[in-house]
Amino acid sequence: MKINEKVSKLKTAIKEIKNISEKLDNHNDFKSKIQELNNEILRLKKGINESVNELEEFLGKEDA
Repeated sequence: MKINEKVSKLKTAIKEIKNISEKLDNHNDFKSKIQELNNEILRLKKGINESVNELEEFLGKEDA
């Protein structure tokens, strides 16, 4: 998955969390969905960081 796709999924997940949070009235279904989306955000952030690190390593080797 490309960085742009990861960022797009991250934005979508954040929007979903915001929408669900606005409707939240101690409903377990919403809480579990929010937790699921938070986990997806963490996974995407980790993937983006790994991609950036790989890119920095590649660019560093190119400069050498």
